[in-house]
Amino acid sequence: MAAQPFKIKVSLVLIAVALLLVIAGLRVWKRETNAASTLPTKETMMNEPSGFYCDAKALNRSERDHYDQLTSKLAEGRVETKELPDGYAFRLQNERVSLSDLAEWISFERRCCPFFEFEIEVQRNNGPLWLKLRGADGIKPFIRSEFNVT
Repeated sequence: MAAQPFKIKVSLVLIAVALLLVIAGLRVWKRETNAASTLPTKETMMNEPSGFYCDAKALNRSERDHYDQLTSKLAEGRVETKELPDGYAFRLQNERVSLSDLAEWISFERRCCPFFEFEIEVQRNNGPLWLKLRGADGIKPFIRSEFNVT
């Protein structure tokens, strides 16, 4: 007969543990549901005005210094600008801006300005090197301002 009370105690402990797990799971589910309801939906993102803001803290000091040097190099090497439906294309002078300079600049720029779409075009026979910057509606005024496009 001593074995039966032990079985009842074990059963009660297992039931209590199961209830605690269910309650804990409900609390987590409720927290996740509440958090998910505060996330922006596709509809709210499309209806809200979109701003383009650079994250100045995306680069550390030495990265920022190198980024600034590359930015100056690209600005000095820019020889042509073309307006695109969703951005601008910049032709860069091969003698002043290398493909690796451009790629490195993009690796920094995409961290602080993730809203840009980048495209590099290298034309055959050592032809021009092009950087195409694109983005969502409203990106062109931002590009004009940031890249001194007239």
